[in-house]
Amino acid sequence: MAIKKLDPSVINRIAAGEIIIQPSNALKELLENSIDAGATSVDILVKDGGLKLLQITDNGCGIAVEDMPLLCERFATSKLSSFDDLESLATYGFRGEALASISHIARLSVVSKTPGSQLAYKAFYTGGQLATPKFKVESSDKTAPRPVAGKDGTQITVEDLFYNVPSRLRSMKSKSDEFASILDVVGKYAIHTDGVGFSCKKFGESTPALATRPQAALKERLRTVFGVSVASDIIEFSKDGPLEEYGLAKVSGAITGLNYNNKRRAIPVFFINNRLVTCDPLKRALLSLYSVFLPKGNYPFFYLSLEIKPQNVDVNIHPTKREVRFLHEEEIIEWITGLVHDTLSSHDTSRTFKQSTFKRVTEGVDDVATQAKKYRQENKLVRVDASQPKLEAFVSKEPRSITSILDEARHTEDEASESSQETERKEIDLDSIRELRQEVRDKVDRPLTNVFNNLVYVGVVDSTRRLCCFQYDVKLFLCDYAAVLAEFYYQVGLTEFANFGRFILEPAMSLEEILSPLYDKRTDLVPRQDVVSTITSMTDMFREYFQIDVSEGILRCVPLLLAGAEPAPSKLPFFLYRLGTKVDYSNEKICLSQILHELALLYVPPPVDQIHCNPISDSLENFVFPQVRSRLVAPATLMDHIVQLADLPGLYKVFERC
Repeated sequence: MAIKKLDPSVINRIAAGEIIIQPSNALKELLENSIDAGATSVDILVKDGGLKLLQITDNGCGIAVEDMPLLCERFATSKLSSFDDLESLATYGFRGEALASISHIARLSVVSKTPGSQLAYKAFYTGGQLATPKFKVESSDKTAPRPVAGKDGTQITVEDLFYNVPSRLRSMKSKSDEFASILDVVGKYAIHTDGVGFSCKKFGESTPALATRPQAALKERLRTVFGVSVASDIIEFSKDGPLEEYGLAKVSGAITGLNYNNKRRAIPVFFINNRLVTCDPLKRALLSLYSVFLPKGNYPFFYLSLEIKPQNVDVNIHPTKREVRFLHEEEIIEWITGLVHDTLSSHDTSRTFKQSTFKRVTEGVDDVATQAKKYRQENKLVRVDASQPKLEAFVSKEPRSITSILDEARHTEDEASESSQETERKEIDLDSIRELRQEVRDKVDRPLTNVFNNLVYVGVVDSTRRLCCFQYDVKLFLCDYAAVLAEFYYQVGLTEFANFGRFILEPAMSLEEILSPLYDKRTDLVPRQDVVSTITSMTDMFREYFQIDVSEGILRCVPLLLAGAEPAPSKLPFFLYRLGTKVDYSNEKICLSQILHELALLYVPPPVDQIHCNPISDSLENFVFPQVRSRLVAPATLMDHIVQLADLPGLYKVFERC
């Protein structure tokens, strides 16, 4: 057969097939165009895995109507004008092939409006050319963009993808697999692209399958895309100007720590100069590094963003732009591997080991009774019960005493208790208190609340850093009890609002006298008289809602949040100072919330040295944590103050005994 030149339409279809392999490739190209356009919101609609419909809407700068005739022509672009521009390229797209390729294998329509235009314009494309609404190529007067109503930005609709390439259409995976591939692409860009909100949903469904906020932090985006298991054990890092001599300007990202357990290989997320790419040498190096730390069969997750001088990067390697090459690759990878190694080593303070459970194999033929007998797994046996009090709680102890702020005030618990009992419970109908209580309910983390409801207190580990251990099920946790109690006492304050008991100071003391230790040590404080004046101006509110009795500048009592609890005397000057300087009394809701938080901090035990930690440990074990078990509604923010140290199966694996 003689050699002949192919028809341009065949050439364009072949080229399009190299660039657009599946719907997710088309979406990636359209996403990058939206980000290049400065969009802060990108909405994606998918039908039949993107084969029937793929629509992307953004609020970017839009496309001028005079540019629309060239929009889908091959090698027509606004990103570069000469080959040398590739060396300083800072945008995602640059070749002008994406929309052209899509128009050759799908029915493409565009609605776009620039901020300076009064109208949006809609155009239809097929085979790289403007077309009629029925996707026919006719005279220019019938295919010209037509004005329509619309908002600033661009909406691109791709319909019937691969309708004219039946072999490619038959090779597609299932609709659900193609949609999963689309979600994977959107998720990776959502993680990397700060300041842009993404949503992706199936056609006909009301709620999106994936949605991120524009200003969400990286940890929140990771939680949304990859789940709590990744986000809860993530380590973020960033280094500026680490290897200028090799062109590496910045490295940032997030990696999972050494307690992350994942049996499936997670696909790493790599961005080089803000471009989603694959980098097998870097992937192999990091997996090899993690194999030193992780048990066999466990795999990490890592997201890395590299900023390399554009002149050192060749972005024109692969038709889909998923591969790039850069100078000094070995040196840069070696340095990044060292950075990850140092980061992991610095966080390797506690490890959690998990063990697979195997069925016990019996040899020979046992009788029916033996076969029916259950095998007790010692490495998963819970030996404590949160509902059973310890013997120490029944042992009589000497009455606890409280040292006054100046060794002059003392507490009589009987009087406070009697005062609390004599006061009838008041129901306060304040919208601000209802809203604050609702906020607590909205933020509840039920799995974490279940942990606190069933914990068994173990003991104080470090009283200077206010760390203690508790057991839940077969797991041992380390927690910052100051953070836990601050949240607990705040919730108690909300529940008992305006119904507090009275903690009487004997003798009563003047505000200036209580505040004097602060002013003796520091000179950069708000004038003492201003603090006293602010507090005394709010006397009626303090007395009605908080049982804070301040009259004529004399403090006679403070609230008793919980019968049996005692405020920290050493914190009283700080409590009063912050009431006079840190509370916004102009807004009711903010004011009450801030006072309750300050009150909670007054009841949190202060740091003490190990020699004097026994009274605090006894209080935590016999009074505070039993109350926490029954009353705390744990928000997700407390996850940052709790670390799992070990679990029973892991300890059995290491020590082969309990």
